[in-house]
Amino acid sequence: MKRSIIIGNWKMYATSIADASVLSTSIRNHVADIKDVEIILAPPVIWLPEIAQILKRSQKTRLAAQNMFYEPDGAYTGEISPLMVKEVADYVIVGHSERREHFGETDMEINEKVLAALKVELSPIICVGEKERGSVIGQPLNELQEAIAGIPKKHHKDIIVAYEPIWAIGTGDNADPAYVAKVTTKLREVVSEHTPILYGGSVTSSNITEYANRPEIDGVLVGGASVRAAEFVKICKIWAEAKSLRPRAKEEK
Repeated sequence: MKRSIIIGNWKMYATSIADASVLSTSIRNHVADIKDVEIILAPPVIWLPEIAQILKRSQKTRLAAQNMFYEPDGAYTGEISPLMVKEVADYVIVGHSERREHFGETDMEINEKVLAALKVELSPIICVGEKERGSVIGQPLNELQEAIAGIPKKHHKDIIVAYEPIWAIGTGDNADPAYVAKVTTKLREVVSEHTPILYGGSVTSSNITEYANRPEIDGVLVGGASVRAAEFVKICKIWAEAKSLRPRAKEEK
């Protein structure tokens, strides 16, 4: 059975520890009864230790860092190493389009981060996606191939792929689920059948069912909606319910 995953990327929101604590506590409490879905929160890195303490009592919700450097230690002012992330989180987002655009991250750097994460048993969440609507699958496919270069197939189960078409991120213009299913099927050709492949890009409680109904899509990476506790919890619950109904629907046929 493939893993079902929902990730909340808080980006540079929840700008006070009070806001971050209330948000994470509310999510933790309200998703406690959800079954068969891994829920991962990616807050700003400065709040990771505090939120790790809040989530200690939760068997449902886990933590991701939004970024890291690929060296284990050294004179790299302002950077965070894989070993530091490993102290408080199980996952790390790698190669997000905002990192590529604003900080000039290259495919080579992203590959180094993926290798460094796996070396310390962190699971990298690799983001890929095309810049313009209607462009070919080549860009996300190439980004994924570059990101996992040199990684043995046996480690593909430890990777999460997030397909995020850049034109859909934060625009309110989410990608058509049938198109996303087609892209994820193509991405699946370069990773393991056990590698979760998620969709991200203007995901809300209003459109989440459309993605949950596609067996090719293993979960979602939620951006802006993840810092509104009620909305994020609603997304998680709708996803879990839709996925739980799929086997039953097949049996009735």
